[in-house]
Order: sequence, then structure tokens, then C-alpha cells
Amino acid sequence: MLSRIRSFIKEHNLLDINGGIVLVGLSGGADSVSLLDVLCKLGYDCVALHCNFHLRGEESERDESFAREFAKRKKVPYFAIDFQTASFAEKNKLSIEMAARQLRYDWFEEMCKKLNAQAVAVAHHRDDSIETLLMNLMRGSGIRGLVGIRPKNGYVVRPLLCVSRADIQDWLGQIGQTYVTDSTNFSDEYTRNYIRLRVLPSMEQLNPAVRVTLARSAMHLSAAEEIYLSVLEKARKELWKGNSLSIPQLLAYPASETILYEMLRPYGFSRQVVSSLFMCLGRESGKSFYSPLGWRVIKDRDCLLIDKDGKTEETMEFKKDQLFKIQSDFPIKCQLIQYNEHFRF
Repeated sequence: MLSRIRSFIKEHNLLDINGGIVLVGLSGGADSVSLLDVLCKLGYDCVALHCNFHLRGEESERDESFAREFAKRKKVPYFAIDFQTASFAEKNKLSIEMAARQLRYDWFEEMCKKLNAQAVAVAHHRDDSIETLLMNLMRGSGIRGLVGIRPKNGYVVRPLLCVSRADIQDWLGQIGQTYVTDSTNFSDEYTRNYIRLRVLPSMEQLNPAVRVTLARSAMHLSAAEEIYLSVLEKARKELWKGNSLSIPQLLAYPASETILYEMLRPYGFSRQVVSSLFMCLGRESGKSFYSPLGWRVIKDRDCLLIDKDGKTEETMEFKKDQLFKIQSDFPIKCQLIQYNEHFRF
């Protein structure tokens, strides 16, 4: 496993053996314990980072104690932080999973700058990438979501993406290394766990090598994404002239509606709005389309003009059972939330 991970790090230019310290996210679970052990054995100057999210009572304290002692045995510096994750999630209207993710990576970035580290290594492996691919596929993701987890994303690197969960378990068994287990991993309440515990085992009944084939598919899609992005960059240079986009040049591209969506997506235009806009390309001029970010696209003969219209999302409050009317020539997103006897859109 050491040689595979060494080669993977080199292939994707994840870390430099002489590039300074590497921060390692250490939860105490099998994956992060393996990651720290492997990087130390490969000769990297590691520092362990542990997040206590205070979501699992005594288990959270057990994990922190284990991580601290493991880092001590590996003779690496250790830093830990406490998060009141539930209150942060409620305050920011986030799911617990998203709140923990934001807190974790914000702190990782802060520590990376503070310690002048070359990167933060986290312990996602090949099975995590496969689960991400399936989750995104079910949500209707485009090609970007079907490449799985990327080996490198800014300051975050993932050296274990070349190995599976089974490889990691075998490695820990060979070296006699213990670890802690998160009891929520055995619950199928969460989407990722459901895929791990139910969907993938069912798929393996049809194809015992499904994990390998899915990983290979993700690799092929990653290569296809590079082609896709290069075409988008070419289109961006050719189609835009200032704030004007050429309709004839756009229609000369294959999958021109998708090209148009990618050109307008940075301005906040949804797929649905872009589809409506695309249907109007051959019709009369003057039709306008709006994004929630305050941008407007106007159909003008053989081009589309984009400008900052200033029409952004607005909020309004009304009492229960109150009748109201909204008139608008641009899309409206509504969310209904109850606050005692009042409601808010």
C-alpha cells in the first residue's frame, strides 16, 4: 500500500517531501489513522488536527482521547478544536453534516495559513469517491459531479484515493494498529451510509467488481471533463465580446444549450431559465430573463446582452391566512417557514 500511495502522490503532485509540514485530519477512525501512519512512514513532516464536533456524547470524547494518544505515539504535533456544531447548524440554517464540513475546512484553512503548511491531507479513499459519484448521479448532477472526489482541491489533498476501504482495513490488520469506530457509520439514516450499507452491496450481487468498474468510470469521466472544460474555455473566448454573446456562433457548437448554460451559470442563471432563454433564440428581440443575483439577459437580434439589472431576491412577511399577490416578470423562489403564528416567504 505504501508504494501505491507514494506513486499516487507523485502522479497527482499532491505533496513535496521537502515542501514543509503536512497537516493531517485525524478523527481517530481507520481511514485517518492509516493516512497519518502512511505519511509518516513515507517521510513527511506531519502535524495532526482533530475536530471535536460534540455530536455523539462520550464517543466524541473517546475519539479525541484516542487521536491525541495516537499522535503522541507517532511523535507528531497535535492540535484539537471544539465545535458546538448543533447550535452553529441551527444559527446558519445548515444540516448537521454541512455545518460540520464548513467548520472543519474553515479551521483546516486557518491552521494551514497559521503553520505555513504545504497542504492539509484528508483521508477520503476510493470507496468514498464511488459513494460520492452515486450520490451525485441520483441528484441529477452534470459531468462535474460524476468524477467522484478530486485528489486535490486547493490546499486539501487526498492521498488515499488510490486505495479502498478494504485495503485500509488490511493494512491496519497487518501492522496491528487499532482505531475507533463512529457508531453512526452503521446507521442507514444518512444518504451516504445508505449507499454504503445497502446500495453498493446490492450492486455487487450483479457485478462483484462494481467498485472497481465505478472507479474506472469516474477516471474516464474525469478525462472527459478535461475535454469539456477546454471546449467551454474556447467557447467563452469566442462567444463573448464585452457583454454581448453571439447567437450564430453559439448555435454552431454541438450541445449549444449546454454551452449557453455554462456561459450564464456564473451569473446565477438556472437550467430552467436558460432552457426558456434558449427556446427564444429564434424569436423576436426584446425578451428579458433574470437571475436571482440581479443579472438580466436581453435577446437582441443576433446576440444576447447581459447587464446588471439590480433585481435581486427580496423578502416579504405576511400573517397566517393573509391573501397576497405577487406580480413579476422574473422567476421567484419561495420557501415557507413557520414562526409561531406568522409565516415568512
